[in-house]
Amino acid sequence: MEEKTVVILGVTGSIGTQTVDVIKALKGFKVVGISFGRNVSLAEKIIDELGVKYYVSEREASKGVKIETLEELFSITEPDIVVCAIPGFEGVKAALESLKHTKRLALATKEALVCAGPFVKQLAEKYSVEIIPIDSEHSAIFQLYEPHIDHVLITASGGAVRDVPLDDIPSLTPAQILKHPTWSMGGRITVDSATMVNKLFEVIEAHELFNLDYSKIDVKLNRSSFVHGIVFLKDGVIKIHAGKPDMRIPIAYSLTYPERIYESCIADVKEFDLSLYNVEEERYPIFHYGLELARTQSGLSWRIALNASDEIAVEYFLREKITFRQIETVVKRTVDYVIEADKSVESINDVYEIDNISRNYAAKVVKELLSK
Repeated sequence: MEEKTVVILGVTGSIGTQTVDVIKALKGFKVVGISFGRNVSLAEKIIDELGVKYYVSEREASKGVKIETLEELFSITEPDIVVCAIPGFEGVKAALESLKHTKRLALATKEALVCAGPFVKQLAEKYSVEIIPIDSEHSAIFQLYEPHIDHVLITASGGAVRDVPLDDIPSLTPAQILKHPTWSMGGRITVDSATMVNKLFEVIEAHELFNLDYSKIDVKLNRSSFVHGIVFLKDGVIKIHAGKPDMRIPIAYSLTYPERIYESCIADVKEFDLSLYNVEEERYPIFHYGLELARTQSGLSWRIALNASDEIAVEYFLREKITFRQIETVVKRTVDYVIEADKSVESINDVYEIDNISRNYAAKVVKELLSK
């Protein structure tokens, strides 16, 4: 296989570091550029280990050549593959920019398709870029997909609140919420797993990636995260994608597709857990609220507001300024406000504008909650 060049955006985060692990285990991939946030020491270690020449960051590293913008980084490196693992709205901008410069976008940033799905797909088509999902659930559906589909099912772990008595949920602290039962992830995504906003994002992603109506996307809990996705075909066949929960597997597949080269631990049949459970509305109210909107609201504005308000609310929760249940208050009030404003999204600039409006309104709601 001819060596492929890779740029990893968000290299010091959970997906970024696991991508580094995968690339070390595989042959034929050369990391030519990275971006990172605050973790300079880890970034320097990665630059050293992988021989990375260029980096983008607000911080200064003692190794590598600093590039000011992602656009410049892409122009210099022209990578075969971009792994986009920048969380939050910054990841939307990064994904959109990367589509102009690469052949394949290995996409872990959920917000890109949630906030700007149609624009991401338009650019991918314009520049003939493959979008290969990294999320374990979307990677599963991607691997099982065929045109004869009736509907699909993606799974959720249920996060840290899964087994907590309902009356105790409002008083859960950030430390308690960050104890995810299955996965090791960053702060926001771990909180989003507990509210299941994360799974709501994934439903929207599945809608965009596979052009499926929301009524064709089901969600169930699988406590062990052993089942990642199920595809139900019209002839009655059911295809299940399952295996031990390890994000390195879908990361590797996004790099090596259509080949399978990566080797990992194979589950014994005694470990198989195919049990599926309903998502309780009382336990996960934001998920059900958003699911109803997905089925009744057209356009992008509510989705942009959902992401922006959740980002703001989770930040304040992690700083112990608002309670776990107040995340729901901030999100619902902001999304309802933006829906009422009824602003259409016809360009990328509209996406940025609604994101800004939503953040400001969410911050206002937080301020009101803090003043009570």
